Amino acid sequence: MARFIAGGATGVNTDNIYIADLLFAQITGANSTFISASYGGGTVTEFYGNFAYNSTGTNVVGGTISAIRSLSNGRLSYTVDNLSVPATTFLGWLSSGENSTARSSILSGSDAIFGSEFNDTMRGYAGNDTILGGGGSDLLDGGTGINLIDGGAGDDTVQRSGSTDSSTAFSYGGSVYVYDSNGYDQLIGVEYIRFSDRTVATSSVAVLDPLSYLAANPDLAAAFGGNTAPVLSHYLSTGIRERRSTTFDAASYLAANPDLAAAFGANTVAATQHYINSGRLENRNTSFNAMSYIAANPDLIQAFGANRSAAALHYATTGRLEGRSTTFNASAYLARYPDLRWMYGTSELGAATHYVTSGYREGRSAAPLTTSTGRSAQLLASEQASTALAAAF
Repeated sequence: MARFIAGGATGVNTDNIYIADLLFAQITGANSTFISASYGGGTVTEFYGNFAYNSTGTNVVGGTISAIRSLSNGRLSYTVDNLSVPATTFLGWLSSGENSTARSSILSGSDAIFGSEFNDTMRGYAGNDTILGGGGSDLLDGGTGINLIDGGAGDDTVQRSGSTDSSTAFSYGGSVYVYDSNGYDQLIGVEYIRFSDRTVATSSVAVLDPLSYLAANPDLAAAFGGNTAPVLSHYLSTGIRERRSTTFDAASYLAANPDLAAAFGANTVAATQHYINSGRLENRNTSFNAMSYIAANPDLIQAFGANRSAAALHYATTGRLEGRSTTFNASAYLARYPDLRWMYGTSELGAATHYVTSGYREGRSAAPLTTSTGRSAQLLASEQASTALAAAF
């Protein structure tokens, strides 16, 4: 496991570490455990380890590099230690100018990377890395594997190779987790995630509720009961890949079961726990048509809009006691308006949602068509058609 430590005098950018610059360096010191090379702009690179030389003592022919230090004008830029890099391998990278190969190979293990108090760009490449950004606004990339990344102070961004569609990001226990097929990062003190297609704020990701995850997956509820300790591990190792649901509609569960509404009121945590421990075994109903409930009660349209969770809790705590209707005549609403039939077909949910979000405000009616209203509508349509024909001649 390599350890990379920023020097602290300035910010560090690992992308700008070019070993090929050593081709133009002057060797200022060399023995069996130490080599110092100086090149342009006051930069000095020091190598520590054990080194074997040719018969003339001018060329390294063997040995192992255990640490590298880089200094700029006498100030430490960075140190990399805990290495075991064959000297001949490093010389091969150097002679062929393989800068990126050198960086990714040196940091290919489960490394510890420490930033400065300035703006840093640091990458962990492969392995299960720990990256501490320190101060400044940093760009941090754990690479593949399972990585712990703490951005520290400043507005920090973690870079991922995958797109938002191929990744899953969620918040749990004070950390944000970002998962894709290459592994996942656990993020602390990081403000943004830069995917391949766009950047998102960590504050905007969904929260993984462990009880909801158990309630949404009866097999897990059967296996773990109300024990939430295994949830994070299961979701990261299996659940995401299996596209498991993470949501349980506890508000609808309360609204669909009046005895639970009487017992728990608006306590969705207690309701979820009840379903995990008892409700699923009793085959309790978990669905409530909240949109129909809103549409059937115009005052709730004004109060909640299309917020189904708020409406379900209202019914559980108040509406059921008031004897409120939960039925909206979506079929009649569709029958009245050909434009809605064209948009929604026979979807009663679509019809109810339209009434809540638009139809009520537009003054549309959901009253059933009678024989007279149907005939009036036909006469009106006939009259409009006759007027249109007359205007055409």
